[in-house]
Amino acid sequence: MKRSYLLLAISIILILPVSPLQAENECGASSLKEDIQAQLAALDEDPIGAFREIIALALGGLRDCSEHEDSFSGLPGAQPVLGPLKVSEGYYIVTMTTEGSAKIESVALEGCGKELDGVIHSFSASQATHGAQNLVEAASDCIFYLELSQITAPWALTIEKVR
Repeated sequence: MKRSYLLLAISIILILPVSPLQAENECGASSLKEDIQAQLAALDEDPIGAFREIIALALGGLRDCSEHEDSFSGLPGAQPVLGPLKVSEGYYIVTMTTEGSAKIESVALEGCGKELDGVIHSFSASQATHGAQNLVEAASDCIFYLELSQITAPWALTIEKVR
C-alpha cells in the first residue's frame, strides 16, 4: 500500500508543469519541490495525511504554474453554478461574452476578500457582445463559486490571472 502511495506521489512530481522558462517567483517551483519532498519523508509515519498533502500541493502547483485560463460556456436558460474554483492571491480578469443579458455572482468560501464575494457582472442584452470585463482581486489563496443567472443567449466566460 505504501509503495503505491510513493509511486503515485513520484508520478505527480514528474508531471508538474515546471518549465525552465518560467520564473521561479511566479509559481514557486523550488519551494513546491521541497514541500513535496518533506511529505515524502513523512510517508512512513502518516501515509494518508502525507498523501493528501502531496495531492493538495500538486493541485496548488498546477494552479499557480499553469499558463492557461479557466474558461466555461453554455446555452441560454441554464442557470449554472461553476465551482468550486481555486485561485491564488492576485488580480484576475473575468470576461463574459454573450449577445444576451447575464448576471454573475461570486460566493467566497475561503479567504477571497470582498471582491470575490458578490456581484461581478450584471448587464443587459448586447452589452457584452464583444466581452464585458471586470478586474477582481483575490486577497489570498481562495475557493469560490460563480452563480450565473438571467442568461438569455449562448455565453462564454473566462477567468485569467493578470501576470
